Amino acid sequence: MTLYGGAVTKEGTSDWPVRIRSPRLVIRPPGDEDRATMIRLMTDPVTREYLGGSVDYASRQALELSPLGLSWGRWALALAEDDTMIGSITLDYDRGELELSYALLPEWTGQGFAAESCIALLSWARTELEDEHVIAISQTRNKRSVTLLRKLGFTVRKGLEEFGTQQLLLERSLTEPLPQQAQTLQTAADPPPPTRR
Repeated sequence: MTLYGGAVTKEGTSDWPVRIRSPRLVIRPPGDEDRATMIRLMTDPVTREYLGGSVDYASRQALELSPLGLSWGRWALALAEDDTMIGSITLDYDRGELELSYALLPEWTGQGFAAESCIALLSWARTELEDEHVIAISQTRNKRSVTLLRKLGFTVRKGLEEFGTQQLLLERSLTEPLPQQAQTLQTAADPPPPTRR
């Protein structure tokens, strides 16, 4: 894994943007060339199924008009071979704790990219951030995501309700070892990804 950038504190860094490389991906800040893909990611009904539902027209218009900009802790997931954006990944403090979230376009799910990007980003966080743990939120019915988070070492802290549905708040220590990139975490035995209706 190759890292670009310097040390980071909870408040962010003057060295932003940070780029992280994993075997098949580049985790990088989004650029204007990613706008159409980012809008699709934020509005795709399959992708949004477990992320609070579809985005309304006004929200879509705002996405189309707003600058993507550089925001600490928000990255695009792009293929290392040609820089094609396939999803996004985030580490932020919106809940007062370091929180991991990720989303892939439907055609890129089930190929291990979510696991690979999470391992790379959490490895970076272990060495570059001051936090001792990280949380993640997943709908209880998103069995694929819950399964992946458990394989990444997350355990359930509590259940909660958001967006009108049951969620799990999971956590893991950043001091505990992470799975190796070569280890297969996502398999055909895992729950299938959502499909278009």
